[in-house]
Amino acid sequence: MLNHPPSLPGVGSQFDRVLVGTHHKCGTVWMIKIFRAICVRRSLVFYDGEQRHLPRHYDVFFQDHSQFDFTTLVGPHRGLHLIRDPRDLIISAAFYHEVCTTERWLRRRRWAFYGRSYQTSLARLPSLEDKLLFEMMHSSGATIRDMLAWNYANPNFYEAKYEDLIADVALRRFQDIFAFLRFPEDQMDELLQIAFANSLFSGQVTAPPGHIRSGQPGQWRMFFTKTIHRRFLELFGDVLIRLGYERNDQWCP
Repeated sequence: MLNHPPSLPGVGSQFDRVLVGTHHKCGTVWMIKIFRAICVRRSLVFYDGEQRHLPRHYDVFFQDHSQFDFTTLVGPHRGLHLIRDPRDLIISAAFYHEVCTTERWLRRRRWAFYGRSYQTSLARLPSLEDKLLFEMMHSSGATIRDMLAWNYANPNFYEAKYEDLIADVALRRFQDIFAFLRFPEDQMDELLQIAFANSLFSGQVTAPPGHIRSGQPGQWRMFFTKTIHRRFLELFGDVLIRLGYERNDQWCP
């Protein structure tokens, strides 16, 4: 079960360096937009990429696979870690990977797929059920295992769920997050305005075709079959219970 670490008191003139970790199809583009906009507005240094290329001077380090090597990070840091219901992640990834034109890895030919690319292999499958099963075996499966491997007991990270933030129209959770990250209190209104303007519920967000289908939670109920339910449990066991999305395994509609 996930717990939200309590915000620590004391907001100084210089906040700790901020780490933001997401996972593939778990609000990555959304969080990048928010934190990059904050950095532009506040003249902070934003870095998005692998830690081996992390610049010496930075304020916000964004990692889209939550791959942080804490042994080499210098100085105090506070972080946000975002996850998503693995079932919706699978749905989102299957639709996105079939039409995406911006991620080169999808079009790279692979020996494992008999010389075809990930995207071609996915598109050739005859049914949506087959495509969801394919995702569970490959990209989405790896993402779900990464979410399971994360240390949810790290007190320096605020643990958040995509489903909670996408419904946070009043911005209460966003306010908790910014306070936990020790942004100065006198900047809070400005930070919340940035979060609102870059969230789907503002009505101001546009995205490339195919990138955002709906963004709403619970889409898996329309697409999961008993076959997918059974295979999901075989591959990932009690992941939904451990991540706080279900109380038992009897969730198939």
